[in-house]
Amino acid sequence: MDDARFSILFVCTGNQCRSAVAAVITRSLTEGLPVDVSSAGTIALPPTPSPPETILAASTLGYELADHRSTPLAEVDAGSFDLVIGFELQHVAAAVIDHGADRTKTFLLRPLVNELEGAAAGPPGSRVAAARALIAGANKRRGTTSPRLNDMVPDPMGHSARIHMEAARTIDELCRSLVARLFPRRD
Repeated sequence: MDDARFSILFVCTGNQCRSAVAAVITRSLTEGLPVDVSSAGTIALPPTPSPPETILAASTLGYELADHRSTPLAEVDAGSFDLVIGFELQHVAAAVIDHGADRTKTFLLRPLVNELEGAAAGPPGSRVAAARALIAGANKRRGTTSPRLNDMVPDPMGHSARIHMEAARTIDELCRSLVARLFPRRD
């Protein structure tokens, strides 16, 4: 990836719901910033659209997901990203163990957001350098305890539209916090 840009990869199981929603939200929130956002799934699906419930949930929140098609993690160079984010432990494990993501830059979304909430701002200057410093700091402060069940964002696939909406709202809130912390507004 380009040193002048900060790259984020969201990983979920099929790359149809959680990672697709997180990517479209984060892409929207970082528009105009030196940020590239991608998403992938741990299972190898052919290019598959998001389910209608996820598309509707994203649309309700103001995001367009109709053109999304899934990408298998095996087709992505996970080791080239500045930040890799999963929604369950198996996403993080697959990214690091099976696909070469740097473990020091790979996190579950909710614990990462929680960790960044208390962190000092990155160094002045380049927004990319500041974001990289924040991720390095989050890795250093990362706890040694196992993640808790409520650290995960459950998969809405196969569930009701209400569950898809709850997942999308949770992801929207977490992504907004993530972007606000990594790329604070400069007035």
